[in-house]
Amino acid sequence: MVGGMLDAVKGCLKELVRMDNISNNLANADAIGFKKDRVSFQDLLHDLRPAGSQRGTSGKANGGINPALVQVRTDFGQGNIRSTGNTLDFALQGKGFFKIQTSEGIEYTRKGNFQLDSEGFLVTQTNDRVLGKRGRIRVDGDGIRVNSEGVITVDGSEVDQFDIIDLANYGNLSKKGLARFENGYADEEIAVAETEVEQGYVELSNVNVVQEMVQMIDCLRAFESYQKSVQILDGVNKKVVNEVSRVR
Repeated sequence: MVGGMLDAVKGCLKELVRMDNISNNLANADAIGFKKDRVSFQDLLHDLRPAGSQRGTSGKANGGINPALVQVRTDFGQGNIRSTGNTLDFALQGKGFFKIQTSEGIEYTRKGNFQLDSEGFLVTQTNDRVLGKRGRIRVDGDGIRVNSEGVITVDGSEVDQFDIIDLANYGNLSKKGLARFENGYADEEIAVAETEVEQGYVELSNVNVVQEMVQMIDCLRAFESYQKSVQILDGVNKKVVNEVSRVR
């Protein structure tokens, strides 16, 4: 019974983590360039497998329990594209990221609502400079135009091209907030072939609000089921202690 109680408590904790993740997705449903997260609990039952069972998905033997019980994975699926009419707004149609220079190093984003700083550099909403093939992108003029390949022309003259890159392994990207990612293990950057840049548009988050609400209801019902199991097992334990073990 104690084992069953512990399993039910684990289930409650699992659903709490899932609810936090769903809530975060919903809170950022309107954020430009946001990518939703999904939670994996595959290793929670690792220690419950019978002796002699095969290795799990974590690649560890039965005796070595993976300490990373919860894995949060980001869904990098394409978000909807919305027209803004702003010449400094850009959306990526396809894979890849814009590169930006921050105080903590190079970061990646699909949040393309840029602006110009006082020196004429193209920057993010937090004044981090956007990078092109030639370094930081500087716009000296008014008539900025960007084609589908990311080539930037100002008043008819080419000045630079967006340095749009992709990574072979998204698993090493970590979220930094503000719809940005950091390449923690410095995986090699690769060029994108079919990605198009759309000027005057932004990419919205890839959160499906209806889908997240359904997940939230499912999460709540699962939590209630685990909670009910805890109550039932607690009642059984009390009955065993107070009645079955009574001296007759």
